[in-house]
Amino acid sequence: MRKRMIVAIYIRVSTLDQAREGYSLEAQEKALRKWCADRGYDVYDLYADRGISGKDIDHRPEMRRLLQDATQGKYNIILFWALSRFTRSVSDLYQTMELLQAHNIDMVSYTEAFDTSTPMGRAMIGIVGVFAQLERELTGERVAAAAAERAAQGKRTCNEVLGYDLDGKDTFKINPAEAEYVRFCFTEYLKRKSLSEVAREADRREYRGKRGKRPTAWAIQKIVNRPIYCGYNSFGGQLYKGSHEPIVSIDTFNKVALLLKRQGKMIGRKGSAPPIRLS
Repeated sequence: MRKRMIVAIYIRVSTLDQAREGYSLEAQEKALRKWCADRGYDVYDLYADRGISGKDIDHRPEMRRLLQDATQGKYNIILFWALSRFTRSVSDLYQTMELLQAHNIDMVSYTEAFDTSTPMGRAMIGIVGVFAQLERELTGERVAAAAAERAAQGKRTCNEVLGYDLDGKDTFKINPAEAEYVRFCFTEYLKRKSLSEVAREADRREYRGKRGKRPTAWAIQKIVNRPIYCGYNSFGGQLYKGSHEPIVSIDTFNKVALLLKRQGKMIGRKGSAPPIRLS
């Protein structure tokens, strides 16, 4: 008697993939369900991670649910569109293969025409996994290089920061109400020399963060440590002159940096590190 084949369908798109033809969740699901129907296989469940990178498993809730169901023997095949949809991490791939093999579950790639029910399929999926991770790492390098070039050209290196609103795709414009809060943090810290006192006074005046959070000493510390407020963008540990309008002067920023240095409150820096110097 032929073994009943029960399939778990896994689909995923990252934010970038959603714009690519043929990679939408709907397109993947339609093709994979047809594959099952053509073979008379039962679909146990659909597992869909939307807008999530494939670099690891831990940050994908549907992938975690898929593997949890695997340990309970709820299906005997995992079907996915392509290995790059399933994982781009070689270590995750091998660990997952071991888990599934221990529970007699096969992996099938719809577009790559191999499965792990045969020795050749297991070997091929491992080889493809290596190249999937290589592609991810090369893409990461290209993205980092492009971001560094943007920074060198004075273009913004983040998408959201207190005190500014987006101004086109390359720079910021000052948000007057938020900029008032930023200036308050710098001037009051120089006067009070206490992040906690500045936070309490800011809260009393009902200043709020970009997303409505109340002031804390840590939030004030983050604000006065950011060189973007005196006209500089940062990327990869380097500072670049930005094209946006500063909220505070370089002199004010340096005075605060020196005070933070003396108090040992420079974020991400050891006590012996010099204060930020801009000119």
